[in-house]
Amino acid sequence: MSDFSRETQLLYVGDQVGGVDHSPETLPIYQTTAFTSHSLEEALDKYEALARGEAYSYIRTSNPNRSALAHMMSFLEHGEASLICSAGMGAITSTLLALLKAGDHVVYSNCCYGESLEIMTDVFAGFNVEITAVNIDNLEEVQAAIRPNTKIVYTEVVANPLMRVADIDTLAKMAHEVGALLIVDNTFTTPYAIRPLDHGADIVINSLTKFLNGHSDACAGSVTSTKEMIDKLDPIIQHCGTPGDPFTSWLVARSLKTAELRLLRQMDNAAKLAKALAQHPCVEKVYHPSIPTFSGYETAKRLFECDSRMVAMMSIVINTEDYDKRNEFTKHLKIAHYAATLGGVRTTYQQPIYSSQAHMPDAERRKIGITPAMFRISVGIENADDLIADFTSALNAIQ
Repeated sequence: MSDFSRETQLLYVGDQVGGVDHSPETLPIYQTTAFTSHSLEEALDKYEALARGEAYSYIRTSNPNRSALAHMMSFLEHGEASLICSAGMGAITSTLLALLKAGDHVVYSNCCYGESLEIMTDVFAGFNVEITAVNIDNLEEVQAAIRPNTKIVYTEVVANPLMRVADIDTLAKMAHEVGALLIVDNTFTTPYAIRPLDHGADIVINSLTKFLNGHSDACAGSVTSTKEMIDKLDPIIQHCGTPGDPFTSWLVARSLKTAELRLLRQMDNAAKLAKALAQHPCVEKVYHPSIPTFSGYETAKRLFECDSRMVAMMSIVINTEDYDKRNEFTKHLKIAHYAATLGGVRTTYQQPIYSSQAHMPDAERRKIGITPAMFRISVGIENADDLIADFTSALNAIQ
């Protein structure tokens, strides 16, 4: 199968899992808490096979649907092994718990997903883990923040919601110089735009809830790395009770089979919408790496294949912070709608001041460029011209 394209190979990755001796066209849902044995001898043989990944025993430790999805994520991210968690936050928190101890230091992007920032500042700081937040696109600032006891440098490829682009190759070199790990959240960009492990990252995390599932009907996360690293993380994920469940794993695995079709359309739509909105008089700024005037444009050109294969997320800043004007703008949108998630097939928007950065004081948000005039947009698979017309019409209403 290695001679074929990625989209063809993915249809056949995960359709065979150890310990399952039949060949259905679609892997069934193994909605069971345990797999039984008919004798002590058979049970002991199963435990030995379990260690080799050739059998299943208890749902929290292993399940065929979870294994299938893990195989697919390892394939997509070019990793040796993966773990599937009950949410993206489960993947993040369990990974950090497994790798950090008192006295360690973490360099963290100050523009990551708000709840992952809260885990660092509210939870791990209480465990005597030192945290330094940095502008991840300022490499001099990152270098200055790294210490001899730095254990992890953590970033998203494209940050939420300012779309800051992380130079993964350089960050990996900086981290490795002091023996630290580079952990990269690839949720916004997905392996269809970039595979961070190929650029030197040690661990890649995805919130599968978002673009890779893409249908706004499942909550899951993944961690991908070397087999040695995954073997280290696995016990903590099990002890924390964060492994993904069978039905959700089945849903996400099914969605992955069409992910490339969806994401190529979404990324292309986002680039087209960004270009159009950048020309509207009511838009003061567009945050998308395909825009030549965007601060991360040059880094993005090195990381991504082309403008239309970068990211399906973007943010815009309109020319007013007035609540009534902002509300009027949203009321005139016919396609895009407000949703407390992202990455689905339908275009949605949020205001970071009410969602991902709601925990931050207004003054702190403004320091990094997040104001009430900012809207974060998750671009769907609709016709691009329809999306441009929808946003243009709504912006015209507040001129």
